[in-house]
Amino acid sequence: MSEPVGYGIIGAGARAACLAGYLGKRREDVSLQAVIEPNEVVLDSFLKRRAQPATRVCETYEELLADPKISWVIVASPNYLHKEHITSAFEAGKHVFAEKPLATSIEDCVAINDAHMAAGNLLFATGFVLRYAPLYRKVKQLLDEGSIGSVVSVQADENITAAHGGHVMTCWRRLSKFSGSHMLEKCCHDMDLLNWLIGSLPAKVASFGGENIFVPENAALMKKFAPPEGRKPIYLEWHSPTHDRTDPFTSEKDVVDNQVAILEYRNAVRATFQAVMSCAIPERRMYFAGTEGTLIAELYSGKLQMRRLGYDEPTASYDFSGSMHGGGDEVICDQLVETMTKGTQPACSGEEGLTSAVVSLGIEQARLEGKLVDLEPTWSRLNMSE
Repeated sequence: MSEPVGYGIIGAGARAACLAGYLGKRREDVSLQAVIEPNEVVLDSFLKRRAQPATRVCETYEELLADPKISWVIVASPNYLHKEHITSAFEAGKHVFAEKPLATSIEDCVAINDAHMAAGNLLFATGFVLRYAPLYRKVKQLLDEGSIGSVVSVQADENITAAHGGHVMTCWRRLSKFSGSHMLEKCCHDMDLLNWLIGSLPAKVASFGGENIFVPENAALMKKFAPPEGRKPIYLEWHSPTHDRTDPFTSEKDVVDNQVAILEYRNAVRATFQAVMSCAIPERRMYFAGTEGTLIAELYSGKLQMRRLGYDEPTASYDFSGSMHGGGDEVICDQLVETMTKGTQPACSGEEGLTSAVVSLGIEQARLEGKLVDLEPTWSRLNMSE
């Protein structure tokens, strides 16, 4: 029996712990050799739950990359560090699995793409876990089969709970210098799904947004929605000891808490997208209008409905309710092990990570500049021209 493939983790936060938990079930195939995490609280929590006999703690990411036992690197550091860690891993001759988003600027996207091209045959995967969720895989199947004809327009949203919004506004994600924006940090998942399901890339985007919820004048909402005894305020239910703020309304921030975007794809499909950070009824929904029917998918409930045009056509209903991320976590890890051990191409590559980041960054640029943004020049820089 061959030796397990060695891998290292840069950044041992919640997402890395989730991945290491699933990969830990496949110890005969892959082995966690090293981890680097500067936050001692986070590192201690990770080691208690995920460390393996071979796992050692590195002082720097360069030390981890120099380990000859490591052939794969999982990059799960904060967003603004991804470019440095990904490009350095390629330069060290390592295959890379990177958490989303891949970069926080167009220039960093270009640098990552150049580093991967220069690395030769090194594999590159992006952690878009929703690509692996059974719900979205069924949507993809139905669309590819022409079940609703040609897609004409899509309405999509990611409207999160007050607890989730409060989490964003009390941790590093509230500052665009670290996160790149909420549209990038959180909604790059949705941009990836739209690109994949529509089967094209946006040529132009526009966007509007602002801070209308988590602002000082709404601070009284913390008391208005006072929690029952033994519960945290609804805005702080996700609060962690690693957060550096305790009030999402008065914290310094520059990411917006509500945003809408309009996208026109190269294949003439138009899409709208809405993201709101404090909703009593959270939703992650996509409504596909086709030439021959309609398809609606909603992740949180796991419900999918599809109906063709016609007088007596039935509505087909599917139920994909399940675990976190629609059941995609275990699937993405199983496929990652397949890629790590057999060298198969990842189902979601670095290219998908780059295209999603470009779309998200373009939408944020459109909001900040108040104008329509043409993405074609960026696609050309990434050799993704039509």
